[in-house]
Amino acid sequence: MSVKKIPASTAEELTRPVWLRAIITVVFAVVAIFWQQETVTLLKVSLAAFFVFGATAVWDYAKVESVPQTLRGALALGAAAWVISGVTVIFVSTTTAAAVVAAIGFGAMGLAELIGGLRARREFVPARDQIILGVVGVLTGIGLAVGLHLDPHGILGVAGTGVIIMAVLLLISGAGLLHDAKRGRTRTR
Repeated sequence: MSVKKIPASTAEELTRPVWLRAIITVVFAVVAIFWQQETVTLLKVSLAAFFVFGATAVWDYAKVESVPQTLRGALALGAAAWVISGVTVIFVSTTTAAAVVAAIGFGAMGLAELIGGLRARREFVPARDQIILGVVGVLTGIGLAVGLHLDPHGILGVAGTGVIIMAVLLLISGAGLLHDAKRGRTRTR
């Protein structure tokens, strides 16, 4: 398969939401991996913040006009699942319940990105990133479901592992989009 270029205008439109999601993801990954206190409150607050702020970035991406409708709809559903998960996790009282909500949130967004990415991959080159993000999200959700018995630090560790992979992909994607956008601006001068 030959490498297709992303049009500069599309790259420019997608750069901000991808970088925003990358930064949110990196912040959550750092908290999840390096925070040493094992409290349910930290678990709930960090998951809620990640899901709600992440949903905002995903929604900004879905609103871009060049994103095909097949991907937009899937991303909108995934963003809604993250908002619901983010609000719900605040109201749970146990680590297990927080892990269940997180597993559902990661799994729902993962499925949404995977299905949307598969549907749009031929017509929209950036959708290929959604396929990988979707697989990682689904696997993170499965990992959380399997690790329901873990303590808060363990749950954050499982979630953080998946999110680190997502962060790396989003940073690479954001850098590529930035490069493509700059390449397009250079050619128009």
